[in-house]
Amino acid sequence: SADLKLLEEATISICKSLVEKNPRTGNLGSLIKVFLSRTKELKISAECQNHLFIWQAHNALFIICCLLKVFISRMSEEELQLHFTYEEKA
Repeated sequence: SADLKLLEEATISICKSLVEKNPRTGNLGSLIKVFLSRTKELKISAECQNHLFIWQAHNALFIICCLLKVFISRMSEEELQLHFTYEEKA
């Protein structure tokens, strides 16, 4: 609990910046898409003992969880939906 509090305090400025810019950039959605596309490789990586890939996947999931916690605690459902409906403009 104390470590989580320290993590939140240390990353709050980064999270606030992402909250502001994400509707234009779609970075959170991109991170989630990349993570989901690579999950198929996790089983193979575990069987081959590719610890680097597993470590990277773990870190990506941890970042996604931390960001979602901030997003959910700071915005309404409608605002949150904007962060997942990014469409690249021509």
